[in-house]
Amino acid sequence: AFLDKGLKKSREMNSSTSNLLGGPFEWLRQNEDLDYPPPDYETFKRPAKAGKPVNVWTYIRLDHLYEISEDSSTIKFHLTVRLKWNDTRLRFTPSGPSREARSRIVKPESIWHPSLMVLKERTHRDPLETVRVANTGEVTYTAHYDSEVWAEIDFRHYPFDSHKFVVDVSSYRYSADRVILNMTNFDPNRVNLEALSGPQWRVVAFNQKSVPNKRTVYLDNDSVVEIELFVKRRATNPLVVMILPMSLLGILSTLPLFLSVEKFSDRASIAATGCFTIVMFFFVVNEYFPKMGYLTWLHYYTIFTNVYIFGAFFAIMGLQVMHKAEGGMTDLGWKERWNLGPAGDRKSRKANGISAGRTLENGVKGPSEDEEKDFFDGTVSSFKALQHPQMKSYPQLLNDKLAYGFLFGYVFFNVIMFASEYENW
Repeated sequence: AFLDKGLKKSREMNSSTSNLLGGPFEWLRQNEDLDYPPPDYETFKRPAKAGKPVNVWTYIRLDHLYEISEDSSTIKFHLTVRLKWNDTRLRFTPSGPSREARSRIVKPESIWHPSLMVLKERTHRDPLETVRVANTGEVTYTAHYDSEVWAEIDFRHYPFDSHKFVVDVSSYRYSADRVILNMTNFDPNRVNLEALSGPQWRVVAFNQKSVPNKRTVYLDNDSVVEIELFVKRRATNPLVVMILPMSLLGILSTLPLFLSVEKFSDRASIAATGCFTIVMFFFVVNEYFPKMGYLTWLHYYTIFTNVYIFGAFFAIMGLQVMHKAEGGMTDLGWKERWNLGPAGDRKSRKANGISAGRTLENGVKGPSEDEEKDFFDGTVSSFKALQHPQMKSYPQLLNDKLAYGFLFGYVFFNVIMFASEYENW
């Protein structure tokens, strides 16, 4: 009684109202003819003449790119697939002039369809399918796929990597001489690439094409639609979080070489701080690196920066050994030699009764008034030697050359690394 009342009311309602949200009245009206599809309809028989393929109009839309996984080498996305073909066995006489009267919604398993599948799926999920049949026998098949497929991902240029992914949609039950997936009227310029992009990846191009007679895991001459997806990584976050701090640490480690070799305590403390910082920084950022067995661009950059910083540290230690071997003194050594006291200032010297220019206990003449003034003003003898190169010692000359060599070498390394990756990116 409920069904009879619903059917009666559905006939009286306006066709546009009965189609509202695909409600129950539309379902009742469209399933009123219980003999549709016809009882003699064979679902496994192709709607084509013997020896001829079924020409299936195909359109595929990429709705969203969910994720590109470095760990599992997979990509996750949502596809909408729309197919159209003619099946004369499904023709019927419409009950009215409206669009709803001239079409029927049927279950996908009740009629023949090309049986599509997204190849190389990690886990297969049945798509959400709808089928509408027109009174002329034209079938419109729509399917929504949430797929995760295996992909060949090369992260050697990380974080400036760009990738091309090819996803195959196949009519896996039928070869190309039985079913042809025909791509027509696809315009890649109408695709909203920014809507497809995510927080980590930017989609730069999307294309699809029909490839008949392609060899797949199912058939040697499969009918396939290839979806080509070109993406680039958004590199702003790795640049700011990882690369920029390492660059600043590298420059900071060069600064001690621009100090006099007599300033050993300052030089050593800055260089050691750079070494400890880069080691800890490497352990922290290693969690963000893609997990694979080969080295990426960022690995090479990190390795060179570590070698550079430790090289600057060992250069400072080696120059100090050379400076001491030639009888040079450090700033702390001068204070001890001149008996300046623990404070190392002029007041402590006067308190100890040490006058400028007097001979010290070891027989060495003490500093003059001018030398003493330069020392306490922070302008040690090496600063005067900087203005007069002929006064510099060999360790100091070598130190100056290494300072500029390290600095320009690091800048040159960065220019080469970024220039090569920018070209690839």
